[in-house]
Amino acid sequence: MTMLNGFAYDELSFGADGTPSDPAQSRTAPPLALGADVTDLLVLSHGWNDDAPTARALYDGLTSAMARCGGAPPGLAVLGILWPAKRYGAAPALAAAVAADPTGPAAAALVAGVRDRLGADLGRLPAAPGWGDPGDGQDAFFAMEPQALLDRFGQFGFGLSDVLNLATYYEMKARSAAVGRGLAAVLAAVRAARPYLRLHLAGHSFGARVMASALAAGDPLPISSATLIQGAFSHYGFSRKWDGAHDGLFRPALVGGRLTGPMVVTYSHHDEVLGVAYALASRLADQPDSAVGPLGGPHDEFGALGATGALATPESVWAPMGTFGGQAYAFTAGAVNNLESSLYIPSHTAVTCNEVGMAILGAVNTDEIGTTEAG
Repeated sequence: MTMLNGFAYDELSFGADGTPSDPAQSRTAPPLALGADVTDLLVLSHGWNDDAPTARALYDGLTSAMARCGGAPPGLAVLGILWPAKRYGAAPALAAAVAADPTGPAAAALVAGVRDRLGADLGRLPAAPGWGDPGDGQDAFFAMEPQALLDRFGQFGFGLSDVLNLATYYEMKARSAAVGRGLAAVLAAVRAARPYLRLHLAGHSFGARVMASALAAGDPLPISSATLIQGAFSHYGFSRKWDGAHDGLFRPALVGGRLTGPMVVTYSHHDEVLGVAYALASRLADQPDSAVGPLGGPHDEFGALGATGALATPESVWAPMGTFGGQAYAFTAGAVNNLESSLYIPSHTAVTCNEVGMAILGAVNTDEIGTTEAG
């Protein structure tokens, strides 16, 4: 058995289509979950632009923080999931041509090629409704001619790399949701094999979207806790009628008995990455800086969960992130516990501090409720 900072540990890999890389594992409980001494299974997911070594470093950092905090259930095991989340890279010859003329025909050709490939990739995955990610500009991105797209970004001081980063955002958005649906099937197999095993989910960045998708897409299992660390999706993701007509895309995660423990959301005003995609998308929608700001404000449809917390969500409660060594958390089961984390999370990727480990364990150790809201 592999150990990671004192926790039994294993990994499960997923492909770009959201299914396990080994087809035999698609609806089978991982061996780690079948251990007789395992009482709790924590599933971790990395996010955007993380390769396998980077993901493993994240898991090492998070479990190390948890170990330093102490108080984990003796039977807690950790399953790290791996999925392809790297951004685009141009061929050297094309990259050189683009560097020589970053707004010219070579750059436009690169945008066209990337967008064609992106469109093909997205066509293989279920499409999310347009209202599911308010403000992210995906329809506008595909509607504009490549040169017009470069010109539009150029008006605001952005360039080719920003166009490609936004393309990556759209692909990772769809892919992380697909991985979440694939994970839901695996979790169902775990629940069938181990009916009383407590299941916990934690994800960073687009890994938070993986977990939100797994919760919302699957049948009620239930899940004992979910910790979303600097989540890279809309702050209306769990909302009720955010626009007067539509619930958030992941609102089903909070109803029907899917979550019997707490959801914990970290958000930080210092998260420079979460504002990028929304700021770029706002330019496609012709929104001025004054209306959007660098990260999106609490009344801005372009805001991200990890920048502002879960808005327009009746289940939301709010508190500052606790100090390591301070009072233990008293999270509310069935609620979205939003932690203002700016004191401890100075950037999008700096999330392996003791305080984040303390938040994960606080969620894991919260007593559960028997039922959740049904509507």
